[in-house]
Amino acid sequence: MTRQTVASLLTNRLAAVSELHVFCDGPRPGQESRVREVRQYVRSITGFARVVLHEQAVNLGLSRSVIGGVSEMLKTHERVIVLEDDLDLSAGFLDFMNQSLQAYEADPRVMSVSGYAFPIRHAREQAQDAVFGLRASSWGWATWRDRWQAIDWEVSDYARFRWNPVRRFQFNRGGSDLSRMLDRQMAGQIDSWAIRFCYHQFRHGLVDVFPVRSLVENIGFGEGAAHCRQDVRGWTSERMETAPTRFRLPVDVSTDPDVLRQFRSFNSLTARAVRVAKRQWLSLAERFGLPRSAPVASPPKGPSLLGPLSPR
Repeated sequence: MTRQTVASLLTNRLAAVSELHVFCDGPRPGQESRVREVRQYVRSITGFARVVLHEQAVNLGLSRSVIGGVSEMLKTHERVIVLEDDLDLSAGFLDFMNQSLQAYEADPRVMSVSGYAFPIRHAREQAQDAVFGLRASSWGWATWRDRWQAIDWEVSDYARFRWNPVRRFQFNRGGSDLSRMLDRQMAGQIDSWAIRFCYHQFRHGLVDVFPVRSLVENIGFGEGAAHCRQDVRGWTSERMETAPTRFRLPVDVSTDPDVLRQFRSFNSLTARAVRVAKRQWLSLAERFGLPRSAPVASPPKGPSLLGPLSPR
């Protein structure tokens, strides 16, 4: 899927003036030929101002690869745009990311920029092209050096957080799965840099900016995916296929209560259970030719690092 990601990135008008840095992790056992094939393809990529391949001899895993790669880029760049190799991007993706990075660079309240938007509705959509949320997305995102370097990857206050029901409730404003996901990370059950990123954002009262309609689609779900084996159904947002060259970004850095309510609703346990049931029904329908309408209730209304890519 690396080829599709690069092809969609090249539809962006700013690709030609952007540097593409590809961080390729070392192979897992039995994947040596696949990694060689990917690296050979990366060396053939054209269309960007510069393409740099960063090769890792050993397999570091997801968290170490992302944290190491982004940290390396931010030694020499003030800001960075990060993609995984399983994303399909709209033509306005780079415009939105760069304009948002420029607009909020001096505002430390904004932790990151997300290219993906959860499938929720925004009352302000007719007046602006972006809103603020409390939960960052790892599906095409960007941040600045000062905000990245402030993150405590060890989560040194976790022991206090773990037994504090008020703080856990507050963290879960971005979704009822957040506290449990952090518990699993700290117990060594998952390998996630993103949940620690989200916790840092929560701990310091920061927000992220995301488009009212998504500029990113994840095409890496399923059995062949390294880190996402669930089905994409239920996560697909309405795409912003025809994007403006200038986005209407909000000047007032504040969250919309209705947007936050939809975030909580979309990421609630009930909504997740409904999405699982629908995925299972659709899988059976595809297999046995059954009706595609799942007999379950509607969800509540609401919402490998390819390479940090930095503008010149």
